[in-house]
Amino acid sequence: MEGTKIAIPCTGEAGLQARVSAHFGRCDSYAIVTIEEGRIKAIKSMSNRNHTDCGGSVRTLVENGVGLMLVGGMGMRPYSAFKELGIEVRCGITGTVAEAVELYLKGETLPMGQDSSCECHMNANGPHHQK
Repeated sequence: MEGTKIAIPCTGEAGLQARVSAHFGRCDSYAIVTIEEGRIKAIKSMSNRNHTDCGGSVRTLVENGVGLMLVGGMGMRPYSAFKELGIEVRCGITGTVAEAVELYLKGETLPMGQDSSCECHMNANGPHHQK
């Protein structure tokens, strides 16, 4: 996990104690967490307030070197875009950014697949329908 950059959608300003947003595209910001030697090396906040489409968010995150997404849920279009670019997506993430990273480091996160698109968080937050 040397130098892995993980992006996590957040409610409000991104930081270790920020709450993980239930949905990738509708978050306020992304925490970009750099992991080195199994520990958090750095954290950067990236705003998503001017969100117009998930494709733009995907491109921006990839341009920032993100190699892994930890999300509550995500629609099929951004999931497919990440998959095509070789970016792993793990879903069903809740709690804080720090808790999400800890779960990932412990190997306790679930990979997202086409069958789980946008449904990873359905039980916790009710159904979500992409526009």
